[in-house]
Formats: sequence, C-alpha cells, structure tokens
Amino acid sequence: MSWQIKLLALLLTALVPTVALPAEGREGLSSSTLANGMEVFLVENHSVPLARVQITFRTGSISQTPGTAGLFHLYEHMLFKGNAAHPTQSDLQAAMKELGVSDWNGGTSGENVTYYFTVPADRVDKGIQFWADAVRSPLLDPGELSTEKDVVVNEILGYLSDPGNIFGAAVQKALFWKYPWRKDVSGSEPLVRSATVQTLRAIHDTWYVPNNAALFVGGDVDPARVLAAVQKSFGDWPRARDPWVPTPPPQEAPPKDLFLVYPDEQMYAGVAAASLSFRGPDVTRDPVSTYAADVWGSLLDDPNGRFKSRIFAAVPGLYRKDYMNASYRTLRDGGYVSFSTLMVTDPNKDTFQRLLSLKKAFLGEMASIASSPDYFVQKDFDVLVRQIGDQRVLERETVDGFISGLSDLWSTASTAYYMGYDDALRRVGAKNIASFLSTYVLGPTSVLSVRMNPGDFAREKASAEKQGWALVTKDNAYWWADKGGAR
Repeated sequence: MSWQIKLLALLLTALVPTVALPAEGREGLSSSTLANGMEVFLVENHSVPLARVQITFRTGSISQTPGTAGLFHLYEHMLFKGNAAHPTQSDLQAAMKELGVSDWNGGTSGENVTYYFTVPADRVDKGIQFWADAVRSPLLDPGELSTEKDVVVNEILGYLSDPGNIFGAAVQKALFWKYPWRKDVSGSEPLVRSATVQTLRAIHDTWYVPNNAALFVGGDVDPARVLAAVQKSFGDWPRARDPWVPTPPPQEAPPKDLFLVYPDEQMYAGVAAASLSFRGPDVTRDPVSTYAADVWGSLLDDPNGRFKSRIFAAVPGLYRKDYMNASYRTLRDGGYVSFSTLMVTDPNKDTFQRLLSLKKAFLGEMASIASSPDYFVQKDFDVLVRQIGDQRVLERETVDGFISGLSDLWSTASTAYYMGYDDALRRVGAKNIASFLSTYVLGPTSVLSVRMNPGDFAREKASAEKQGWALVTKDNAYWWADKGGAR
C-alpha cells in the first residue's frame, strides 16, 4: 500500500463516512464531511498545474432581518481586512502574492457567500490554510469597519441611480412583500451605517460556522494531500448550533394581483419591456416542481414553437418572438416564475390594455399546456433533456465551471439535488408540468410590470391611473423606504 493511500485511510477516520456519489456527473469528484459538519468537495482535473480553493457559506440576504439587510455584504468585505494570522489588509495582500494567487474574489448573493482564489497546485495546502485563517478568526477592526462602510455605501448609492436596479427592487418588493429584506443584498445607507463590530461578530458566530460551510478544492490536486491540509486547518473548528433551525417561514405570494409601471429614461421611445412574475416553488419544500419548472421554461424557449407563435399572434405589437422569455429561478427562499417580452408602443393603441391582453394570452396558453398532454411531444422532452445534460457536461470541463455549478446548488438545495438533477429531468412529463402550472401559475396572484420611456408614459398616464397601475419611482421602489431606511 502506497504512503498516499495509507494517509488517505488515516484521514478518513477523522471524517464522517464519505458521501456516496452516483456515477453520472461525478467524474473526478469526491466528497467527505468533517466531524464538525463542514463538507469537503474535491475535483481532480490535472490539465494545468493550478488549484482553485473556495469556501462557501449557506447564507446571504436569505439570512437577513429588517435590521441587518446589507450587513452580510458588509461582512463579506470585512473578511479581507485582516485576521489573527494576517492582521491588516496589506498583510493579506502580501500573503496572497506570496502564494502566487490569481483570480481571487468574494461575493454575497441571495443564498450564499463565497470566497475563492486560484493558486499553483503545489501550494494548495497553504491556500487552504489562508482561507481557514480568514473565515475562522476575522479581526473586524472598528477603524477598518468605518472605512469599509463608506465603500459599501458608495456601491449602494450607485445602485440607487441605476434604473434597472430600481425597477427590479420594486418588482421584488411587490412579489416578496412579506419578507423583502431576505431578497435585498445591498440594504440601505442608514442600515449599513448602523453596523457595529458586535453586529458583525454575531453574524460571524451564527452563520460562519463549519456545519454551515463547504470547502471546494479543484484542479491538479492529490486527494490525500488536500484532505490532510483540510483536517489540519479546519478539523478543530468547533461545530455550532444549526442556524437553519427553526426553518424560516416561507415567502408568501402577494395577497392580490399587482400592476406596476416604471417610466425609465433608458428605455427607447416606442418600446416597452413587460414582465409577469409569479411566486414559484422553493427547492427544499417542493423539489419535484422545480424540475418541472426548469423543463417548462426550456420547452417554451423555441422561437418557432407553439407557445411563442400563439402569444405573438394573440397580442398585437409584440416586438420579436426571440425577445420572449419564460423562466424559473431555483431558490431555497422565494423561487419565482417569470415571463417577459418587448412590446411596441403605439399612440393609437392603449399599451396598458394590451398588457392585460398579454397576461390573459399567457395564462390561456398555460391552461392549454396543463390540460393538453400532447401540447409537447415526447421528442421535445428527449431533445431538451439531452441539451441540458450536454450543457452540464460542458460546465464540468473546467474546474471553475464545475465548482461554480456545484457550490451554487449545494447552497441553494443540496449535494443530492445537484447529483440527481439529470435523472430527475428525465422523469419530468406532461403531468408534472401540469401540476407545477396549476400550483404556481394558474390561479395564484401575480405581478405584472412594465418599463417604458417617460414620453410614452406621459401620453398614456391617464389610462394607467384609471386602470389602477401603481407608479414606481426611486423613492418608493425599495422596501426600506417604507420603514425610513433604518431599523
């Protein structure tokens, strides 16, 4: 028995039994769990002598309260400001330079916070130790916090001047009206200014814990060496209380249908961008419907298919069929379904009436799909599943693509969801899609919204007001504006 195999066997005695991964999709992938609950994923790809080291936490805006919105993003910044091993930002940068780091970054999203970099493969153990020091012992210096607040606030102010961000925030606020702060990564200036070291320390102690984390190491790596480094750097990190117990209450669909209009100077005169949004399935609560939703959205994407052709014929003045899109976003908290298209405005035709006709036509087609098992033929399903499978194979051709896709679904759903995805898609049929549509699209409330040029809106403002469309502005688009921007 070689020394590498002996060492690997020894290390595995300190691990929870290795996760058994199905053959499909596991090329070069192995997975284990430390005794403290931290999951470890290894992706072997010996094409170049580099290694990506990434640590991901199952948190983000999903973990926020009305008083901490934006602070998880601020915390992400603070992790680069110093820790017990590298007390200052300059020390951190020097350490990365010494490691030969390339392509480094951190990011906060709705459902995960991730840090990563790429190092020469022969320094992967030091790279693992670097991230262990960063996430386990951040200093959270008060002076650095004061400086970083300015940086984050400047980002927020930039978002507040972006029409796309304003419109998106308004739709998000309407669709996720019960807990909108769980969708707001940025937060507001007053909320960020209110952050204290104690607040950030509480975030660290609650969410940045081993049993809420996964380490991904991929590239030209040796499993025995990696596992030795992981056990050395993370093995004595104490398990904490599970931050997901109890499970947060689910987002609720709007109490009634809502209609939003946003006069946007960036929109060309004569064109309006319409969007119809529904509260969709959450992946941890209804995984079966998420597979059906993915297949549904892809089936509707055919520009010459029955769906787009019938919508285009039913509603006058739509721009082009290839600008029509139906999709589902897989999320743990607040999955959503959306349909969007472009409409040509016409001084002689009421845009808002045509938008209502668009919604009616869309729902009519969804009803046809739900009630007609032959709306799509088996060949449509077979071709689609093969295409999605090919895309996933292509994604796994690179270490970055493999780890990005795996870590995203690990944080949103689970490892099992990622590994079983292709097989689950093959089982989707007309009945599954009908069930998904009946539960989440046909009957439930929705948000119909439109962005249009201010000149076009001024011409039709009276009609919008008469029909009950709510006007979106930068002053009312954000949930925190209703609460004074602070706790």
